[in-house]
Amino acid sequence: MKKQTSSITVKASLENLERINSFIRLWTKKVGLSPGSENQLLLAVEEACVNVAKYAYPEFTGPVTIDCRLDGGSLILQIRDEGVPFNPLKTPEPDLALSLEEREVGGLGIFFIRRLVDEVKYQREGKFNVLTLSKSEAKRTLSQKDGEGEE
Repeated sequence: MKKQTSSITVKASLENLERINSFIRLWTKKVGLSPGSENQLLLAVEEACVNVAKYAYPEFTGPVTIDCRLDGGSLILQIRDEGVPFNPLKTPEPDLALSLEEREVGGLGIFFIRRLVDEVKYQREGKFNVLTLSKSEAKRTLSQKDGEGEE
């Protein structure tokens, strides 16, 4: 497969989530990601973008950029914002054994992101928060295999 790259920059707002989702859907179709893996990636990106929209820019609304590429059999998405420095990977895992009443509010979004993609990385590059999500092509759903359901 030839190298595919795409990018979108929008205002980090909840109103732009559908535009971001449409961009991700178009891109995952280009690279042939299975519907199940596409949905997982959409959920992870949406959760990350909701966090940027709600917390990255406390005094104004700034941009969020999503860069997509295929690299060595993995689908790589970088979510970049100029907001308050925040490393979501330092957020402790929620204690799922606790009841809802006992559990602290928040923290589930990062938990879900970690479960929906194969690898999550964070780094601060100058004035940018950069969250990198990777989804391996090897983890596509069985529906992509030739001859499914045939004996």
